[in-house]
Amino acid sequence: MDSPVFPFAWAERVRRSDGSLVAENIQVPLAHWEGGAIQVRGFQLPERRFTGYAYRMPAQAWFRPDGKDAPSGGAGNCPPSLERQLYATPFGRFCRHPEVRMALAQDRLATLLAPLLAIPDLLADEDRLLRDWEVERPEAALLARRSSGELALLNPGLGTAPLTLRIRLRCAALRRMDVAAVGREVFRPCPAYFGEPHIRFELQRGFCLKAGMVRMANSWPRPDTEALSSEWRSDPGLIHAAETLLFPLPQPGPGSQERFSRAAEAWLALEPMRRFQEQSLLPLFPHATIYPYGHVPRGFRIRISPDSVRDCGGSYLTLAAAGLSPYLADPFHDYCQQRADLLAEWARDVPGLAAEKWGWSRRPA
Repeated sequence: MDSPVFPFAWAERVRRSDGSLVAENIQVPLAHWEGGAIQVRGFQLPERRFTGYAYRMPAQAWFRPDGKDAPSGGAGNCPPSLERQLYATPFGRFCRHPEVRMALAQDRLATLLAPLLAIPDLLADEDRLLRDWEVERPEAALLARRSSGELALLNPGLGTAPLTLRIRLRCAALRRMDVAAVGREVFRPCPAYFGEPHIRFELQRGFCLKAGMVRMANSWPRPDTEALSSEWRSDPGLIHAAETLLFPLPQPGPGSQERFSRAAEAWLALEPMRRFQEQSLLPLFPHATIYPYGHVPRGFRIRISPDSVRDCGGSYLTLAAAGLSPYLADPFHDYCQQRADLLAEWARDVPGLAAEKWGWSRRPA
């Protein structure tokens, strides 16, 4: 039996209706390449009822209020002076505490990881599905294997793990294109899509990719659908478009192989965090969640102790008001251990960390 999955997404509002919760202006993150780096944009889903848990979280940069792009500028309240906050207030002494400095550095790392964590693992069952496809559709599967072999020759500089991912993407795209023409796929809930079995993307040549976590696939080929499948699978542009919806690929060109290799290795390293995010009752990065009596939620550990906050004249309510969680998820802790040198370097720059976290300005008080 599959383990329970707790879907997640961002909604502008959550309201009660007839004993359940209704989410409005739901958006999920979709990753894509732009300007030589992976960026995230919002993809809007229909309003829906849901059961489970809802949290207040700060809106992400990609989230569009009311489904519209946020205004590009305009006058607003000036942020407080960085110098005054750090050197003339009790909260400044709190920020300079070693545990808080490290927590701020970890939050910066979490922000940098956000685009990679937004990429769901839509290839989770592809190895099994590919074996079934080879039995049911041997000719189409053989052509996919040959195409994958060509990828290895065209990408000699890729490491073993990125090349394996690249080959899996090619096989998955060709398999799904074939099944879309001659049969249908059955999906299981995808937490990255807020429980939606899949998200439908219309591509050229009449091909519609249903991106999601596939549980099983069925085929009922006919001469006309066989011809359609062959037409789709012989179009390099269509293949690349399908692959890109399963995992963002940079546009072919100078440096694209190196960019994909770095992104693939980083994404693969985050697998424990993605698995945790699928099954945890709390977000991977809690924002203002606190528990009384020293309780630590399952799968988390303390990164800022109550005594440390108390010594600085505050409490866990201070952390909640600042959007600084005292808890650290175990898989993120393990990842931070691997980046200990980088985090230590960042922790020395308290003004920079505070400016990023709270938008404080560097202007004089």
